[in-house]
Amino acid sequence: MSAAKKKWISRLVKFGVCLGAVLYLRSNVSLDDRIKLIGSPDEKHEVISYNDRSVTIRDENSGQERVVPWADVVKAPEDRENADAIERGLISIVRQTDWSWAGWALLAFGPATFCIAWRLRLLLKMQNISIRYRDTLLLTFAGNFFNFAMPGTTGGDLYKAYHIAKRTHKRTEGVTVVFLDRVIGLISFLLLSAVAIYLARHRGTIGWFGSAIGYSMLAFFITVGLFFSRRVRRWIRYDAILKRLPFASVVRRVDETAFNFRYHPRQTITALLVTIFVHFFFISAVYLLARGLGIHPSGEATATGLYLAVFLAVVVGYLFAAIPISFQGLGLLEAVFIKVLVEGGWCGMSEMLALTLGARLVQVVWALPGAIVPWLGFGRPPGHTADDAFKDAETPREKADVGVVGGAA
Repeated sequence: MSAAKKKWISRLVKFGVCLGAVLYLRSNVSLDDRIKLIGSPDEKHEVISYNDRSVTIRDENSGQERVVPWADVVKAPEDRENADAIERGLISIVRQTDWSWAGWALLAFGPATFCIAWRLRLLLKMQNISIRYRDTLLLTFAGNFFNFAMPGTTGGDLYKAYHIAKRTHKRTEGVTVVFLDRVIGLISFLLLSAVAIYLARHRGTIGWFGSAIGYSMLAFFITVGLFFSRRVRRWIRYDAILKRLPFASVVRRVDETAFNFRYHPRQTITALLVTIFVHFFFISAVYLLARGLGIHPSGEATATGLYLAVFLAVVVGYLFAAIPISFQGLGLLEAVFIKVLVEGGWCGMSEMLALTLGARLVQVVWALPGAIVPWLGFGRPPGHTADDAFKDAETPREKADVGVVGGAA
């Protein structure tokens, strides 16, 4: 199958998943406030206005306005106020947003980009590639812009790989580090997801996602153990296998770059800890945004319980959103948030959708400064495929370094 056909099949799958998610959300999320009546609990009616004694609604069937007492309305659990029986629509959620909470949410995510840039520079140093922090910061902002503010989720990685390859004679190592940088992000999400599921094991709020994370963790540890084992490599004649592969010299250098992590445990652990630290910036931002959107603990629930619920939803949700079968994780992220926050009783469908869209908006806002990076000397690459990132990776000068890199590994 040609590359063009694979690309179109991938786009069709993503479009199908997104369309299914949009249709599902459309049938469960409303723009206007809604209530249910005791006589017809399966029907939702638009709220026109309400006071302490009654609520004016537009009948779902006739379209006529009528006034009903609160006694006829399906109440929220835990004997809450009458207004809590109303399922808020997106319009009300936006109008009633507490922008001070939202502002804190935006600020909470701010340090993340600077930490990610430092992590990238650390990983490059492990391969003896020296790039200024200013450059890794600009490339990180630009990469975030192409990942979050533009269609697709890998354009930013290719952008960073292209410019790092231009600034070092170790092109293959530089390009590989960029993609390993993302792998470290996924590994940290996987570890945090395991912790979150362990904390929520008695709540029953994660369902089959927990099993999927558990099996993924098991597969991850087995894969890492096999990859970094010299004994296994000798047993399966790993080097001989690499020599038979297309572009064997480039593949070997990629393998050496990844294997080199074994000999830098302190830097590798530091990069992983920094990544986990960055995730908590984002988790805190989503929590603050939830408070701003009116998702508050009530009854016996506590702010700590809400933070743990957001923690679980974010780390598991974004781990599943990384599966490349949707645009920007649309539908996959929402599925986890529904399971954790909606079915967990923290919010309704409309608040959930406002929260996931708001979380994406926070990332977009902090990615927007990356739009100016191409005007600062980091022009957009001519190609946008992984093959382009590795193109001409082995220059004569690189070949002279093969022995050095191989010896270090």
